[in-house]
Amino acid sequence: MALNHPLPSTFKCLIRPSVLQRSINGNGNRSYSAPVDGTIPSAKVKYVPTSGTYPKGFLVSGTYVGVKSTNKSSPDLAFLASETPCAAAAVFTKNKFQAAPVTVSRDMLKRRQNAGIRSVIINAGCANAVTGKGGKEDAEKMGAEADKCFEAPADGQGGSSIVMSTGVIGQRYLQYFPCCGYSNFCI
Repeated sequence: MALNHPLPSTFKCLIRPSVLQRSINGNGNRSYSAPVDGTIPSAKVKYVPTSGTYPKGFLVSGTYVGVKSTNKSSPDLAFLASETPCAAAAVFTKNKFQAAPVTVSRDMLKRRQNAGIRSVIINAGCANAVTGKGGKEDAEKMGAEADKCFEAPADGQGGSSIVMSTGVIGQRYLQYFPCCGYSNFCI
């Protein structure tokens, strides 16, 4: 179950984070997420860690796809992938009104018994919460698009991508991306 090539154009820049710095600096402060072009404003340099490593065998990428109309350049889609199928665990809200990505990801982990997971796809700007059946379909499509980066699992248990979203409540993904949920993510 290796990565399919070529990757969707949005994620051609997947990198092995073990060659990068840790995302949390020694003081426990959150690190700065640099713009897609890699430039770091001088006021943010202090947040970039100077030491540390990530777990081996994982690839990461982040890009701008335009989830939020007010965001014109900051990354708003993240993709974390395991080079081989891995185990995963999650804690989900017990709120009566759970967002579509919560129910889709919880069901997928249960179906797969927390094994054979390949990726996590995350958007910032659209929570896809309180969106009904259409929102659930959108979350499933988002996971399916992430799954296209890998050979289909032979275990017959379906998709292997966790879907996460944060942002505006009451809006669906497809309001932003008429293609398949993510126009820049489509192959």
